[in-house]
Amino acid sequence: MDYATILVHLDASRRVYQRLHLATQLAVQFQSTLVGLLAVGKPDPAAMRYLVDGDRYLASYNEWQYQVGERARHALLDATDGTAVTTKWLAPDWATAATIQAEAHLADLVVLGQHDPADEDAYAEPAFVESIVLECGRPVLVVPYAGWFPGIGKTVLVTWNGSRESARAIHDALPLLRRAETVNVVSWTSSSPLTYPWLSPPQYAAEWLARHGVTAQMLSYPVDAGEDIGQLLLSQAADRNADLIVMGAYGHSRIRELALGGVTRTLLRSMTVPVFMSH
Repeated sequence: MDYATILVHLDASRRVYQRLHLATQLAVQFQSTLVGLLAVGKPDPAAMRYLVDGDRYLASYNEWQYQVGERARHALLDATDGTAVTTKWLAPDWATAATIQAEAHLADLVVLGQHDPADEDAYAEPAFVESIVLECGRPVLVVPYAGWFPGIGKTVLVTWNGSRESARAIHDALPLLRRAETVNVVSWTSSSPLTYPWLSPPQYAAEWLARHGVTAQMLSYPVDAGEDIGQLLLSQAADRNADLIVMGAYGHSRIRELALGGVTRTLLRSMTVPVFMSH
């Protein structure tokens, strides 16, 4: 399995160029089609309905979306200029997270940016990244809003807790793991006697990877109840100079609620390196 099609979210944010840089690198590696999808949200329905000049507001919003789209389209073309990457440009009117979820079904990998609360031009639909990760049915690479990452996948930290999501994540990340120089499978053992029969031991991850030609070093650490495994994971990534974390995303998303697992929530809030997530 390779990533024949990579979908990257584009908007007016400052970090769109970092997102494009990594997405283009991956498209070159895997000879993928790179799809740039503009999604900047919908105009305020209250403004259109109740303002006297609602039509003028709508026209202004559409013009703004067009201008943002032109900048993003040229950024996509500039990022792939001189490469053999085939590009596709999508700019549907008023695209949202739901649009990306639907378009992701034609892709093998989705590239998003972590929400930057200090960037007013970044698309900030509530739970934007979270809803796509949990609902799109495809692996998602989330790029942090801080730092510059020239590349990913040289030194990879794979998290393992024996769950379905963990198994899904290493399966979806296999093309990247096969190209990595160093792969570490990290797990934490709890002092709690409570165990579940459907959870597999870390050795299963290493054995499965070995069957696919990936040599992985196993790392296991004790953890006390109440410790933040997400922060421990980020510390391990820093200590080992990892440029990518692979993990299962835990939680569920519905129309009226979104609930994330603790590690997923911590990583989406505090990531320091790109994170490859599968749900």
